[in-house]
Amino acid sequence: MKRYVIISLVMLILASTMAVSAIDFENTTIRGLNITTDVDGALSEAQIQNKSVALLFDQDSCVYCEILKDDVLSNSTVQKELNEKYIVVLVDINKNPEIAGKYDIFGTPTIQFLKPNGTEAGKIEGYLESDEFLNAIKEI
Repeated sequence: MKRYVIISLVMLILASTMAVSAIDFENTTIRGLNITTDVDGALSEAQIQNKSVALLFDQDSCVYCEILKDDVLSNSTVQKELNEKYIVVLVDINKNPEIAGKYDIFGTPTIQFLKPNGTEAGKIEGYLESDEFLNAIKEI
């Protein structure tokens, strides 16, 4: 009987641990990068600061979105460029399908760049290495 209780407790602990680790807490911070989830607020602030807006479209099941955040958006040179010239907005396409539809976003990761007045300036679709990403945003 003790053996059954111990095995049951171990299984319960393992199941609880797995359930907690499967919860995807919305992380709107990438250390060193100023980022928000408020699209309307970012567009208003862009006009005030005369900055462009970078809408980073992602979703929970997107492996390349996580790689982009971990490898590219965590790069200090990329962060410096984005923080100086853009207001970065993280947009989950599953939670905000209307915003994704407005900018014709069908896959992730995609970054839609907007001028301070809100008009489209350019788009990066898919994953790019840090150097390629920097070159792309400097051309926009």
